[in-house]
Amino acid sequence: MARPHKILEDTKTYSLLMTVRQYETLSIHSDKMTKSGMEKVAVADLIREAIEIYIEALEDDDYEGGVGTGSD
Repeated sequence: MARPHKILEDTKTYSLLMTVRQYETLSIHSDKMTKSGMEKVAVADLIREAIEIYIEALEDDDYEGGVGTGSD
């Protein structure tokens, strides 16, 4: 049986290099979330959620991080 689609828009594949510690930490949390919920939570789900949170922060007018659009 194929996996259900979790992303309901166009996608792009990106190869990511991370430390073993980072992956293992995310894996532990994804396992805990899967056991406490109704659906499988993958490490990739956590990474995508973190990216969304970061994008929202970048788009926030009050964000004062080091990444700018160059139009300031």
